Amino acid sequence: MDDKAAQVMAGLPDEVAREEIAALLADVRARPRAHPDVREIVGAEVREAFSAFCWVQYAVRDGAVAIRDIGWTG
Repeated sequence: MDDKAAQVMAGLPDEVAREEIAALLADVRARPRAHPDVREIVGAEVREAFSAFCWVQYAVRDGAVAIRDIGWTG
């Protein structure tokens, strides 16, 4: 887990929240191109994924996922 994801996980209110974020991150890593492409600059593949109470914005580089933003709304 990268630093940004680890920081968000540490600040979550309970185990249910951590499980939801972990499930979303697992889905993103398993299917990085299954979520909408929201790139603003040509050449940077940026996508966003959402669940009921969290989101993640990430870049896909050579099949690897780099977290750009992650959050919890619950």
